[in-house]
Amino acid sequence: MTVINVLSTNAIAASATEYQVVKTGFYRIVATAGDATVAFNDGPAITLIGDEALLVKGGKPGHAKVVKAVDDSTADYQLGLHLHETSSQHPFSSGDYIAVEDDSTSPAIDSNFLSAGTGGKKITAVVNNTISTDIDSSSASADYTYASGPQAVVKRCVKVAVTGNAIVLEEIQVVGG
Repeated sequence: MTVINVLSTNAIAASATEYQVVKTGFYRIVATAGDATVAFNDGPAITLIGDEALLVKGGKPGHAKVVKAVDDSTADYQLGLHLHETSSQHPFSSGDYIAVEDDSTSPAIDSNFLSAGTGGKKITAVVNNTISTDIDSSSASADYTYASGPQAVVKRCVKVAVTGNAIVLEEIQVVGG
């Protein structure tokens, strides 16, 4: 028997845009106050009929650790496990939406480099293991350089834009079956 496991539930207001970290990339969507439309990552609009659930596959999950962050109006992040890594072993491409999160980093990463899961940002360019973003980190006190211990992490987000009426977005996992 196939079972749907709900990992997260997010109510999104009419005419709102939100960002959510991708865990599985599978979603159940319900328009809760009449018909609505929803678009994922600037894609085509999907029409939702009030109170009818729709299953949708969105983007794939992805994450990478941050070894260096440069403070400017378009923050650059060097990804990997150590500073001398030059490979491009990360799952991101230009145009991806991301969340940059602290993981009890030491030394602490300045909050200007971070973005909450609901405030995702966009990758504007990728060169090997460095990503450029539209995150404005120019107010950071200095660049961030990983030394040891936990590292900050970049996670792929999905941008969800709603028009019409409010929706409930559940990220799901299909188990069994």
